[in-house]
Amino acid sequence: MSAVLEVKELSKRFGGLLATNNVSFTTERGEIVGVIGPNGAGKSTLFNLITGTIKPSSGRVSFYGEDITGCTPEQAAQRGLIRTFQSATVFKEKTVRDNLRIGMQFNRLGRPFQLLDRARVKEFRSDAGRMATELLDFAGLEAYADRPAGDLPYGAQKILGVAMALATEPKQLLMDEPAAGLNPVETESMGHLIQKIRLERQIDVVLVEHDMAMVTSICDRIVVINRGEIITIGTPEEIQRHPEVIEAYLGVDLEFD
Repeated sequence: MSAVLEVKELSKRFGGLLATNNVSFTTERGEIVGVIGPNGAGKSTLFNLITGTIKPSSGRVSFYGEDITGCTPEQAAQRGLIRTFQSATVFKEKTVRDNLRIGMQFNRLGRPFQLLDRARVKEFRSDAGRMATELLDFAGLEAYADRPAGDLPYGAQKILGVAMALATEPKQLLMDEPAAGLNPVETESMGHLIQKIRLERQIDVVLVEHDMAMVTSICDRIVVINRGEIITIGTPEEIQRHPEVIEAYLGVDLEFD
């Protein structure tokens, strides 16, 4: 089976600081892959390198066999590699439904010349309402459809941000701390949503997350990073028993009910 995302010997140096050092891993079709590590381990830097927010010092990134090393975030997104962020990123003055339409517009009308194609614009307007309704139902946001996004509880705003990412019709989602700022009930809902994304929409997910209970319950494999280097890659069961992982977390008990 060919890899969806391939990260090969990816390194980034900021002056004298080596933020990531020869990081290599792959993801396969149909997987949810977690990336974990202590604060400062290099997880966000890794995501920034993969999505083109910063350029690597060495190494490469491939997506569905295409070398995307050095692509801009927009170029990566146009290829179907979409990232969500730790904080809720929504247009607060616009309705929830309109936020989803904005997400759809990126994929359907994201390039200037597409706005000049009247037939394409007409097709988009025809499809937008139907697609928005479908995503509202999928994400459980129907009750908020016509409310300003800024009026939603924070947990619902985070889910809306994920739904906006889905509106771009991605091939793979890179989710940066989807449970950040959420209470336990909201975290459980987010975990269920991520599983639905994989199962019902057949979209692969790579997530950076500190909530170990969520990571071990939804991920097929976990990549563990510390001090910019990979400690190990394995199943949740293997990760929880790995002595270097336990040491990296300063002896924190990684066993969960």
